[in-house]
Amino acid sequence: MKASRHFAPGAALAVALVAAAGCGSSQLDSMEQQLADIQRQVLQIQKQSSSKDEVAGIQTQAAEQGRNLLKAQADIQLELQSLSSLIEQLEGKLEDTNYRLAQLSQQIAATNQQIKGLHPGDTSPPGAATGPGGPVSGSATADPETLYRTSYNDYLRGNYDLAILGFRQYLESFASTDLADNASYWIGESYYRQKRFQDAIREFDNVVSQYPNSDKVASALLRKGYAYLELGEQSKGVVQLQNVIRRYPKSDEANLARQQLGSLGIDPGQTGG
Repeated sequence: MKASRHFAPGAALAVALVAAAGCGSSQLDSMEQQLADIQRQVLQIQKQSSSKDEVAGIQTQAAEQGRNLLKAQADIQLELQSLSSLIEQLEGKLEDTNYRLAQLSQQIAATNQQIKGLHPGDTSPPGAATGPGGPVSGSATADPETLYRTSYNDYLRGNYDLAILGFRQYLESFASTDLADNASYWIGESYYRQKRFQDAIREFDNVVSQYPNSDKVASALLRKGYAYLELGEQSKGVVQLQNVIRRYPKSDEANLARQQLGSLGIDPGQTGG
C-alpha cells in the first residue's frame, strides 16, 4: 500500500511533464508556422516591389524612346525642308539650262541670218558696234532671254539685289512675255532669301493677282505662308498653307504645306480659306 502511495505522485508528475512537453511542442510548431507565413509575406512584398521597379523602368524606357522619336521626327522635318530647298535649286538650274538652250538656238538662227546679210568685206553683223574685244551687239540689253538668264544666275549666286533689279527691268521691258510671272516670283524669292518677308509677301501677292493662271501661283502661296510664319503671324501663315492644300491638293506645294502644318501641330485636313 505504501508503494502505491509513493507511485501515484510520481506518475502524476510524469503525466504533467508529458503534457507540458506536448503543449510546448504545439506552441513551437505554431510559432514556426507563423514565422513561415511572415517569410512568405516578405517574399510577396519583395516580388511586388520588384514588379513596381520593373514597371518604373519600363516607363522610363518608354519616355526615353518617346523623346528619341520626337527628336527623330524633328530631324526628318529638317531634312525634308533641306530637300525641298535643294529641289527648288535643281528646278531653277533646269529652268536656267532650258533657257540657255533656247537662247543658243536663237543665236544660231540669228547668226545664220546675219551671215546671209553680210556685205562683201564686212565681217561685222549689221547694226553691231565694235568694241575692244570685237563686235558687240547693240541689242544685247534688249534681249529678254539674256536679261532673264542673267537675273536668274544672280539669284542662284546669292546676288539678290542684282537679281531683283534685273527681274524688275525684265517686267518693265517684257511684261507681256511668258516669263513675266516667273520674273515676279523670283523677285519675291529674292526678298524672302534676304529675310525681307513683308516685301516678299507683297511680291507673291502680285504673282497671284497678276498671273492667276501661272504655274507659280501654288509656290507663291506656299512661300507667302512661310513668310507669315517667319514674321510670327502664325494664324495668317496657317491660312495660306491651308489655301494651298485646298486649291492645289495634289501638288508638291500641298505636300510641303501639310508637312509644315503637321510640324505646327495642326491637322492638315482642316483646310480653310
